[in-house]
Amino acid sequence: MTHATDTGTVGTSDGGEGLLIDIGQLARLLRRSVASLERDQVAGRLPAPVYVGGSRRWRRAEIGAWVEAGCPARDHWDQIRAAK
Repeated sequence: MTHATDTGTVGTSDGGEGLLIDIGQLARLLRRSVASLERDQVAGRLPAPVYVGGSRRWRRAEIGAWVEAGCPARDHWDQIRAAK
């Protein structure tokens, strides 16, 4: 069962990570600082976020696939995804 958490992310009742993660969770997942990820976001080095009610989130599954692909720049990542 899924539910909205107080941080605005979608969580699971089993205590696992949600489907959508915020920049702080992304920083912990990638072991990078929020500031460095903000710079990467502006420079187009991260996958595009999704916006839910004005909140910026990333798809956890997409981040995993992006890392497996070698963390390509957003334009190249978009091409990879479009080819699938």
